[in-house]
Amino acid sequence: MPKETFLNLKQDKKQKIIDATIKELSIHPYEHVNLANIIRDAGIARGSFYQYFENKDDLYLFFGMHIAEKKALMFKDIFDMSIPLTFLERFKKLFLRGFDFANAYPDLVQAGYNMVQSSLFKSSEMYQNSYKGGILFFESLIQIDQDKGIIRKDINAAFLAEMILSYMNSLNLDYYMHPTESMDAINNRVDNIIDILQKGIEQHV
Repeated sequence: MPKETFLNLKQDKKQKIIDATIKELSIHPYEHVNLANIIRDAGIARGSFYQYFENKDDLYLFFGMHIAEKKALMFKDIFDMSIPLTFLERFKKLFLRGFDFANAYPDLVQAGYNMVQSSLFKSSEMYQNSYKGGILFFESLIQIDQDKGIIRKDINAAFLAEMILSYMNSLNLDYYMHPTESMDAINNRVDNIIDILQKGIEQHV
């Protein structure tokens, strides 16, 4: 977590540090990020950085929280459990909203992509907790629909949650880095996966 001195900074100075972090992570993989570049681009002294953060990992933790806050605002209505949606309806909205987020924050997404492609970052507690949290959220939605009789109760909710989240992340990242498909094509992909999930792949007589 950032120190109190960082939290007490004026917003424009905070933003300079955030922008410098985004710039560095957009260029370099997680393992090769140079803290000196961030300090230079943010226009702060090296000693000032350590008044704001314990170390580089502390800055990464804050950056991850920054992305999470941006996403929370954009996904707020979808995460609102008072809105009556089935798991697959909510999954589709979450999936497609991810592309809206990428278009709204392309530099942030590029920086996030470089982070999640790193084996070092994937082994970090921050990433592991985030990934597990995503699976648990999907699992809880699936279990709600199982209780309602919408999804078969013999389905392993945790396995289904991890399978869908893995597919969702893979397709999202591929599109973010190589945006060659139209949104109509993406929508078709989502409809296809939902159709398979609903009907299965075997012919039923």
